[in-house]
Amino acid sequence: MRGWLIMLAAVIFLIGIGAEQEEQGQEDWAYIDAEAEEIVTLVQSENYEEGRARLQALADDLTAADYEAMALDVHDMGTIIMSYERLAGGLTEVSLARDERLAEAMGFHYAVDAVLHPENPKWKETRHDVEEQLAQLRDAASEGGSSFQHAWNDWRKTFEMIHPAATLRLSPSEREEVRTLVSFMDEHSHRLKDEKEAQPFFDALEKQMIRLYEGDIEENDPSLITVIAIVGGAILLSLSYAGWKKYRGEARRGGRRRDR
Repeated sequence: MRGWLIMLAAVIFLIGIGAEQEEQGQEDWAYIDAEAEEIVTLVQSENYEEGRARLQALADDLTAADYEAMALDVHDMGTIIMSYERLAGGLTEVSLARDERLAEAMGFHYAVDAVLHPENPKWKETRHDVEEQLAQLRDAASEGGSSFQHAWNDWRKTFEMIHPAATLRLSPSEREEVRTLVSFMDEHSHRLKDEKEAQPFFDALEKQMIRLYEGDIEENDPSLITVIAIVGGAILLSLSYAGWKKYRGEARRGGRRRDR
C-alpha cells in the first residue's frame, strides 16, 4: 500500500512539473508575441533602427523558448527561426521598400501568434484578401498582357507572408503540398495567361488555400497530383511540337541546299 502511495505521489509531482513547464512556456511565447507585435508597429512608423534593436534582443528568447511545450517539432522551430532571419535581413537591407519590410514583420508576428493561438490565429484574418487576389488572378489571366504577372506577384507576396504561420504543426509532406503547387505555378507562370490553360491551376490553388484556412490539409491530395500531371503533359507536348517544327525547318533548309 505504501509503495502505491509513493508511486501516486511521484505521478502527481511529475504532472505538476509538466503543468508548470507548460505555463512557463506560454509566458515566454506571450512575451515574444508582444515584442513581435511591437516590431510591426515600429516598422509601420518606419522606425527601423528601433525595430532592429528589439528584434536582436529577441534572439536569445527565441532560441531558449520551449517549442515542445507548444506542440511544435524541429521543422516548426526551423520555420520560425527562418521567419525571424528573413525579418532581420529585411530590417538590415537599406534598399528594401517599406511594404516589403512590413510584410516580413507581419509574417514573423503571424508565425509567433500561431504558436500561442493555434485555434484562432491572426493569419487567418487574411482569408478575404487572399480570395480577392485569387479572383483578380483569374481576371488577369482572361485579360492577358502584363496585368497577370503583376497580379501573380501581389498574390505571391501575400502567400510568402502567411506561409510560415499557416504551415506550423503540419507534417513535412503536408507542408510541401501547397508549396509544390505554388512553386510549379511560379516556374510556369508565363503559361497561365491563357484562361483555359490556367483553369486547372486556379481550381487546384483555390482548393488548397481553402483547405489551409479551414485546417483540412490531407496528404497526397489527388487534385494536386492531377493538375501537375496535366500541365506537365501539356508542357512536354508543347516542347515536342517545338522540336518537331525545328526539325521540319532544318529539313526544308537542307532540301533547298541540295536542290542548288
